[in-house]
Amino acid sequence: MTPENALDTKKWRLNNLYRIVDKDGNSIPFNLNSVQAQVLEIQHRRKIILKARQLGMSTFSVIDLLDDALFTPNLSCGIVSYSLEHAQHIFKKIIGHAIDTFFDPLKSYIGVVARSAREITFVNGSSIRVDTTLRGGTHQNILVSEFGKTCARSPQKAEEVVTGTLQAVGQNGSITIESTGEGSDGYFVDMVLSSALHKNINLTPLDYYLCFYAWYEEPQYRLQGKVEYDVRLTDYFNKLESELDIRIDQTQRNWYAVQERVLGDKLKQEYPSTINEAFLSKSDAYYFAEGIQRAYDDNRCVYTNITDSLAPLYVAMDIGVNDLTVMVFFQLCHGEIRIVDYYEDKNKGVDFYAKFLLQDKRYLYHTIFLPHDAARRDNIIVENSYERDFRRLFAGTNTKFHVLPRQDKQLSISYAKVKLDRCVFNVNKVKPLLDQMSKYRKKWVESIGAYSDEPWHNISSNYADAFQYGMQAVGHLEAAGNRGNFLEKHKQVVESRTTRVI
Repeated sequence: MTPENALDTKKWRLNNLYRIVDKDGNSIPFNLNSVQAQVLEIQHRRKIILKARQLGMSTFSVIDLLDDALFTPNLSCGIVSYSLEHAQHIFKKIIGHAIDTFFDPLKSYIGVVARSAREITFVNGSSIRVDTTLRGGTHQNILVSEFGKTCARSPQKAEEVVTGTLQAVGQNGSITIESTGEGSDGYFVDMVLSSALHKNINLTPLDYYLCFYAWYEEPQYRLQGKVEYDVRLTDYFNKLESELDIRIDQTQRNWYAVQERVLGDKLKQEYPSTINEAFLSKSDAYYFAEGIQRAYDDNRCVYTNITDSLAPLYVAMDIGVNDLTVMVFFQLCHGEIRIVDYYEDKNKGVDFYAKFLLQDKRYLYHTIFLPHDAARRDNIIVENSYERDFRRLFAGTNTKFHVLPRQDKQLSISYAKVKLDRCVFNVNKVKPLLDQMSKYRKKWVESIGAYSDEPWHNISSNYADAFQYGMQAVGHLEAAGNRGNFLEKHKQVVESRTTRVI
């Protein structure tokens, strides 16, 4: 039997009362690993856990919540997941198995009153319910599992979790949100980064304590023997050791190098070394995130003025009468596409934008490119009316105007992704544009459990559309001019650039 008063100690209960199913399908005793033990010691009642894969945080969080329900009378608990299938998996494979194989001498202590596919009620008045959202109920203990996936796949559902489920928990209640990173946009990203700014100091009961666990903190992530990898990874490991004041031994380096061969660009998302790495989106759902990260890595995101006063300057516009209007200012120099500036505003008319371009953004404009649906007024499309108005307001200048033809959306995105590898950005002026373009992504279709080819329309799509119009304009300009080897010229300029990104 148990030692006297041992049941009063949560750590003892977690290490002695429960069984789980391991990766090989075997029923084994649950024992806290070092990372799980660290989380258990945190007394703050709201935690947000950013983790590397396979650290056991999901299983630990579920068993921890089950233990609270079993040993706290009248506690209403809820588990929220990104899909009903995953929620039911948690309920059946983790909670169900733990209950069915509970420590024999204490099995009668559980006292299950009712049990269904989504909810279980115990004799002590406590209950656990699982679903994709829990709006409408009041719970004292909530676990949100893999919230990053919910944010990436179903932004509306994520909003319902934040505005409904979490708001129903009082200040004395407990909330645990755990996930790996999944993209660079959404509530989970914002909540993690906001918590990171607090550095877990002077937290109020409504703030979240951030728990971040990198891949190198897992003792099992080691591989003996000799593994060959290039100097790029050696430099990466050495940089981590220097910046984080840690030691990454050879067996850890071997493991990481082999994982990179398997996961490629998704490695940092699944096994981050830092908080920022977890949100370097390499997901197939994001159209431009990888290309923009590549621009940073290739020193094509610079912090100096890259405008050539002798080269023509062009503007591409995504016009929104009752929506956001975004302008991208660019030049073509030595094979490069230089994104030198950008501007955004909303609920403004053509008179305002013309005056702004002529008086506030005092560039010498060669051509301003307008989208094919140049205006919407009173819900009636008036083709090219913006072109006529701009020509009138720019009378007396040498500025030209060109309305871009309608283009298939998928073709437009693919074309822009190709051109992105030639782009150089003045980060000092276009950082918001880059950030929003990184968040431009596909729409998740719950019925098929996959991303569709259709873009998700949100604020980021306005910035992405403006960039796409800009790249379409580049194609028009280069088709009309000299068809030289633009990419080769661009590579030569990049290699000669000495500007270092900070």
